Amino acid sequence: MNDNKSNTKPVFETKLRQIRASVFRNEGKDGKPFFNTQLVRRYQSGQDEWSNSSHFTGKVDLLLARQLIDEVLGFLGENESQDGAA
Repeated sequence: MNDNKSNTKPVFETKLRQIRASVFRNEGKDGKPFFNTQLVRRYQSGQDEWSNSSHFTGKVDLLLARQLIDEVLGFLGENESQDGAA
């Protein structure tokens, strides 16, 4: 199984303000494809340094995350049937 932190690129990525959703395609031990989704909040941790957090601050972050999840679900709905991925 591929690790999202490796050099693999997402097959789909969308963002709103500081929230980003990335979808990665992987293959299981049985060779069947599946998708993993990473949802992060970007923040500036230094003058020119950016980091990711899995913590969301307040209602606005959650509303943005929900909208991105809807976009990811649309992508998965279109691609899982073509790929046979679950």
